Amino acid sequence: MEVHAHTHTPRKKWTHYLWEFFMLFLAVTAGFFVENQREHIIESKREKQYIISLIRDVQLDIESLKQSAIAREKYIGKYDSLVYLLKQKNKSNMNDIYFYSRFILRMTPFKYHDRTIAQLKNSGSLRLIRNKQAADSITIYDNEEIQAVLNQQALEIQFRNNILTYNVGRIFDAQVWNDMTGEMAAISRPTGNPDLITNDPATINDFIIQVITLKTAYRVANGIISRTLSSAENLIAFLRTEYHLSESTRLEK
Repeated sequence: MEVHAHTHTPRKKWTHYLWEFFMLFLAVTAGFFVENQREHIIESKREKQYIISLIRDVQLDIESLKQSAIAREKYIGKYDSLVYLLKQKNKSNMNDIYFYSRFILRMTPFKYHDRTIAQLKNSGSLRLIRNKQAADSITIYDNEEIQAVLNQQALEIQFRNNILTYNVGRIFDAQVWNDMTGEMAAISRPTGNPDLITNDPATINDFIIQVITLKTAYRVANGIISRTLSSAENLIAFLRTEYHLSESTRLEK
């Protein structure tokens, strides 16, 4: 009976195992590093796209703020004329009194373009804005500057509604008011100097006070808008500098 000798595989040295562990560790670490870098590049690109989109929204805010401020100045002028004519108590001015009073309920409100900011907040993507100073500037613009404008607009709506509810129907002829508005909501000046339905001094005085209050609210709003415009323009300039964006930069599709 043959006896076969067993072949013995030489044992690996401990340094060999150490080398294998090192190579495995190096491969895992390199893979982690590459993946981390890839995610960093993707997130940086997304962050920049959000900033570009935000700048576009703020530019739209600036246009809306300017239009709203111009409208307020126009209506302030009409309210000044209305108050002046009512104090004169001249019946030959009734056409103008009716005409100017009809603009009490008119306004071109500021529209906040918060699409990008809302998306950042609602999707949890605000964390992508890793530049702390940029994130803080965006938050201040959203929570303080814009909110001040919106709060003042809400106050103006309340003042206009109060005038409509408590003053207009007690002073002006409803039929005349109705006839002054055309199909496209354009306001026309009446003819024939129609009478007010009351000449009670207390009622007229209360109306004048409410108009002055609304006019003052418009002036306050324009002061807030002026500061917000400066903040909006500064925010755009800051973000362009921080993210190295030119004015011609466009949002990637």
